[in-house]
Amino acid sequence: MAFKRGFGIVLFGLVCCLTLNARALAQVNTAEPEFWVLTSLEPPFSFRSERGQLEGYLIEVMQGILAEADIQQEILAAPWERLIQESKHKPNVLVFPLARTPEREEDFHWVLPLTSNVYGVLGNPSNDKPIATFSDVNDVTPIGVLESDFRHKVLQAENIRGVATYDDYDSAVSHLLTGKLRSLFFSDAGLRYFCFKQNADCSRFELLYQYDVLTSYIAMSKNSDTRHIDKLNAAAERFLNSAEFHRIQQNWLTKLQEQGPFKLHIENGVLNLW
Repeated sequence: MAFKRGFGIVLFGLVCCLTLNARALAQVNTAEPEFWVLTSLEPPFSFRSERGQLEGYLIEVMQGILAEADIQQEILAAPWERLIQESKHKPNVLVFPLARTPEREEDFHWVLPLTSNVYGVLGNPSNDKPIATFSDVNDVTPIGVLESDFRHKVLQAENIRGVATYDDYDSAVSHLLTGKLRSLFFSDAGLRYFCFKQNADCSRFELLYQYDVLTSYIAMSKNSDTRHIDKLNAAAERFLNSAEFHRIQQNWLTKLQEQGPFKLHIENGVLNLW
């Protein structure tokens, strides 16, 4: 009798254990994988308002795509270096805006182009001789650049001396104005914005050397779940052709032109900063 009672208890426990394991396995198989949306703030296209909320053209576009994909996920702002590290080493990380460079081509799934910009070395042409090749950048140092940005990597690869790294371009532009820097590896549109923001006259600064024209994208880290990739690609295509996307673009085109001497135009859905 005792044996039967004991065997029944063991059998009942085994059945319960198998049932719980099956339920847990089912939850694992059906649960949405962990998913992150990260951005590095780039005023005036993305910034934190006085109320602490993320705002700007890029933020509204990203929110529109997430809504179109029926994904409820908060956009988190992170320093540029952390954004790159997270997206390189973790799956299911959506990042924006990310410049599409040959070195990054195979490291990400490219979802949607956002902005296109002319990048190069900016400085005072009256003080410096023309730059014919990139190695001539050594003649206009110290040169400022955003730390861990792709432009920082270019300067390192080209063995440029006198590179000064910054956490933000606001400080770098200030140092260019005061003469602590002779040049910046930046964009003309970016320089004009920060000069306008600081109420400074930057008319003496020009593009000394054009490095490249690059397009920034919404991108997904490699090894991401295919469900996310497919859903976002489809949502981005629908949103690109929507009236809401057109409204956001026209609204921010007007706002941005009111914030400084920007040369902006829209072509094939991409905001070109020249």
